[in-house]
Amino acid sequence: MRAWIGGVVLVLLGASVGGAGTFVAVAGRVVDRSGRPVAGARVAESWFAEQGGPLEPNRPAVADSEGRFSLEVELYGRDSAVMAVDPTGELAGLAVVPAKGGDGPTRIEVGPRVEVRGRYEPEGGARAPGDAYTMIYLPQGGPRVAGGRSAAGTFAVKLPPGRYELQGGGSYKHEDAKLDLALEAGRDVDLGAIAPKLTPIARLIGKEPPPWHLTDARGVAKDVQPSSFRGKWVVLEFWGYWCGPCVNRSLPGWIDFAEDHAADRDKFAILAIHDPKGTDFAMLDDKLGPIIKRSWGGRALPFPILLDTTGRTVKDYAVAYWPTVVILDPEGRVADVPQTRGLNAEDFLASKLAPLPAPARVARALDRDLNLRTYEGETLADLIAFYAGEGRIKVRLDPDEMKGAGVDADAKGHLAVGGRLTLRAWLNLTLGPFGLTYVADGDGLRVVRRTADNPALALPSPKQAKANTLVAEALKGNVTYNF
Repeated sequence: MRAWIGGVVLVLLGASVGGAGTFVAVAGRVVDRSGRPVAGARVAESWFAEQGGPLEPNRPAVADSEGRFSLEVELYGRDSAVMAVDPTGELAGLAVVPAKGGDGPTRIEVGPRVEVRGRYEPEGGARAPGDAYTMIYLPQGGPRVAGGRSAAGTFAVKLPPGRYELQGGGSYKHEDAKLDLALEAGRDVDLGAIAPKLTPIARLIGKEPPPWHLTDARGVAKDVQPSSFRGKWVVLEFWGYWCGPCVNRSLPGWIDFAEDHAADRDKFAILAIHDPKGTDFAMLDDKLGPIIKRSWGGRALPFPILLDTTGRTVKDYAVAYWPTVVILDPEGRVADVPQTRGLNAEDFLASKLAPLPAPARVARALDRDLNLRTYEGETLADLIAFYAGEGRIKVRLDPDEMKGAGVDADAKGHLAVGGRLTLRAWLNLTLGPFGLTYVADGDGLRVVRRTADNPALALPSPKQAKANTLVAEALKGNVTYNF
């Protein structure tokens, strides 16, 4: 329990509040076009296809002999789509759950599904490493209907007839392609080759970056330019004080990185380029005060901050998402930095520096915040693989230890949680009910039976202990929070 609290503390301290949706009950009937009930139909708001397989539902309701179903749907202030598929997999239908919740029974009429398929052949040749994702939405900004991913860069999904918007094929180098679909009963659609376009930043790879148009700077002269850092790896972090992912995840990660690699500070530089809303440092200091206390453990940014109130720098670098990270190589050119599951800009830069000792890498990984969602019924093996990928650390199940604990790798977990927890907390919450924990294993972790001799890594780290103290102080006043 102590370790579990240590992880949850970071959620309470985080600024990414308001992410939770509202659960509403959706009940109704699934019928065919003749109005007859469709017993055994699966009904769900989330359908996903893995690696070319069929669409599978997450937490579906199953219609009874009269076609009746009852489903819990999580609404985030916008409409949600619910799809029903009959037991044969050949019939399907949709219903939209309004953002305010349904007013009465929901009727879903199913008919023959239509297959839409295609493949991604991105501009510039080879696809970026990792899976290609495809998402299907109702038109005009409507809710998501289904999704899928494929390492082969192909997709084939079966949907009810109707109009949709397809988005997919994007990567750290390519923008999502967007296509309008009009599916007619009895007519499958082959979209052929789809060519996602290179992002503006990807077009800069291998070239010298645009100059900066700074109006002020802290930590360097305000006339500094990319060429001032030749001979070093340079991280350009485009951020804003208002950006939750920037101040809660990306910047704290770079603070940790700078501390971990202090011995190599002559080999790299990190520059935080604020968006044009940062008018001056007096305003920025006022905005950052609570963030430094709440999310950065009392630490100010240990690297320069650059301001450009004109917005020209952001425009020249075509920044469309916050945060955006651009890395320059020692020759002053924009580097090609793969960003996939299990690899990000921090890992890329770390690979160019002296490696950290294994204990330090493991400790940092366990303290890393992960914004994830898990569902009841996922297997232990799948959950551990998921955490390892997202946490960017090797985690393996020890077969002998699992056997000794009487736990199978395919055992079903009972954790249905969404939020921002440390890797340590995710592992503790998942493994604890099985009498399991983890120990250091080289530069990774090994899952073993929990004994009195091996609890050390599962206990709160000094970072989490400090967070516990801050929360304890906050709870002495009047506070309100939601689980």
